[in-house]
Amino acid sequence: MRLSKFLFLALFTFVITNTGSAQFGPLPPFTVQIEPVIASPLPALHSFAFAQSGDKWLIIGGRTNGLHGLNSSGGFPPEYKNDLVTVIDTATWAFYTADLNQLSQTIADPMRSANMQYIQEGNYLYMIGGYGYDSVASMFVSFPKLTAIHVDNIIDAVINAQPIAPTIRQVTDTNFSICGGELGKIGSDYYLIGGHNFGGRYSDDPFAGLFIQTYSDRIKKFNLADDGTTITLSGYSYQVDTNNFHRRDLNMAPIVNPDNSFGIGIYGGVFRKDSNLPFREPIRLNTASTSVNTYQQIMNQYTCAMMPIYDSATQKMYTTFFGGISLYNYNDTTGLLTRDKDVPFVDDITTLSCSSIGIYEEALLPIEMPSLLGSNAKFVHTQHVSSYANEVIRIRDLPNTKILAGYVFGGIRAQEGNFGNSSANDTVYRVFITPNNNTSIVEELNSIQNTQLFPNPSNQNSTLLFALKDNSQVSILLFDMTGKKVSEITNEEMQKGNQKININTSKLIAGVYVCKIQCESGERFIKLVIGK
Repeated sequence: MRLSKFLFLALFTFVITNTGSAQFGPLPPFTVQIEPVIASPLPALHSFAFAQSGDKWLIIGGRTNGLHGLNSSGGFPPEYKNDLVTVIDTATWAFYTADLNQLSQTIADPMRSANMQYIQEGNYLYMIGGYGYDSVASMFVSFPKLTAIHVDNIIDAVINAQPIAPTIRQVTDTNFSICGGELGKIGSDYYLIGGHNFGGRYSDDPFAGLFIQTYSDRIKKFNLADDGTTITLSGYSYQVDTNNFHRRDLNMAPIVNPDNSFGIGIYGGVFRKDSNLPFREPIRLNTASTSVNTYQQIMNQYTCAMMPIYDSATQKMYTTFFGGISLYNYNDTTGLLTRDKDVPFVDDITTLSCSSIGIYEEALLPIEMPSLLGSNAKFVHTQHVSSYANEVIRIRDLPNTKILAGYVFGGIRAQEGNFGNSSANDTVYRVFITPNNNTSIVEELNSIQNTQLFPNPSNQNSTLLFALKDNSQVSILLFDMTGKKVSEITNEEMQKGNQKININTSKLIAGVYVCKIQCESGERFIKLVIGK
């Protein structure tokens, strides 16, 4: 919902009750605008695999209806599977299709599945798993398949009405019997993240015997070699966490770390083992480590369109979530954040930031998605905006002017938050950002100056010194390196001038902590080492 005025400068806190006052972190150093592309309706799809080459988009698989049903005859009805390979020319917004029925059933069935995991590597699109109807076995399965598509060749074949079979190769591997997860890559390693092996008809009654379901509970790391003829899979290893990795329908986006290395951000997903509610703890996946943060993501926990941006000056990573399905939604009339256990469709757009020392904050943007749109949509990164190799936007390379950052394509439109009619989206939306890269202005506005902390390391007490340029409400918090708040030192109105705060560290265990000083106009972070 739309942002109310008081939130623009609100500090980060929120009330975990059914209804509470909503306060979020500061807005990111950019604004976001969305507008529809005025063109003939495009194919209405969601939960598909995607690749692009120049101005052309390639879409395979997914669904043509809205949210799946929840009974033995209505869950993922076969008539709404996507039987077409679609190419969209974004220069003209014309589109072309090819029927998958020209292929053998063994090849075609995995390609018309939904919620498959996919990644584009150069001129190849790799699609893994997916849930759909196996025509040979006459049952619904999570396909144990990896399908490789030559992107340029299949685009040319579709546009020119030529056979598409020569552009497709497929291999079988039971590691890939997964749907609803995500597929990412860091360096030369591929990561199949979360998801579940689901077989049978989708139903809301787990005791009716209509389906079998096994959560992956892991991140599968592997290598893929492809010479254009033969696909070789090797080097499998598994990180297993039956609690934190027990996720599907999650969000995943590339990240840039403070040392400029690449990683993967993992957000949201369902279902928790203790309740039918989403996960809220972000996960950072890097080559050498995987860390689960204790921060509780307020909104946008289900798969939705995401835009990643990195600020090299402040070393902050920003990920913007466009609508979707959320445990909380913001009511612009009452100014309240409402917790809904039914996890409704929402139109809220939020940005989750992560600082250089792993502190997360969430901002509610003053715009909203149309028609409760966003679930299972795709953010398409424009290839003309300055970005890192993993398609994270380099905001410091951009001028302070309105820039086309990408598009939101596909997804589910809903008429109501809960239990209403829904449909697949046929409208493309342009996403514009306007950076505010004037660091000097930001620093001038920051009322917190000249921060010092000593002794550091400490074992009993430390003294925090800083100066305030203006009278301000100031909060001082301590976090451990997982992002968990371990102490609130103070939260009070302070007069401008020099400040001196005693921090009792005697009850803290040895380790590294982060002291956060925050006021209405800015924030500072200082590392604090405790030695016992």
